Amino acid sequence: MSISNQTDKYAPAGFAKGKLSVAHEKDAEWDEGLREYFAYRDLDIFKQTGGKMRAHVIRPTKPGEEQGDKHFHKVDFQMVYVLKGWALMHFDGVGEVRLEEGSCMYQEPEIEHRLIEWSDDYTVIELLVPGDPETISTAP
Repeated sequence: MSISNQTDKYAPAGFAKGKLSVAHEKDAEWDEGLREYFAYRDLDIFKQTGGKMRAHVIRPTKPGEEQGDKHFHKVDFQMVYVLKGWALMHFDGVGEVRLEEGSCMYQEPEIEHRLIEWSDDYTVIELLVPGDPETISTAP
């Protein structure tokens, strides 16, 4: 089957046309998000796509001394690009993976994982489809 014949509720044709959005660092607001040890900066993609996609910058609010819970996200697409620092993660069926500055990770939908540790300057851009996925904790 060719790509043009596949039906995907999040196909590019489903995104709004004619909406330009620019999010500047100087106007940034950092909010609490899914994890209390990280701050999240929304890049205004969620609103512009009607919730079909989210793009945000994530950075730590405290040292990476505590391991995160094991969990998975109900997503169709998840990607992380590391801007600064490093993190060590564990993925079921894969093992430990170290992400560092310049690393780009596609994370398959619903793979169980946990954050083991991270540097004080760890900063990433994360893309999610849909933009507000459910996260399921599976172990402390």
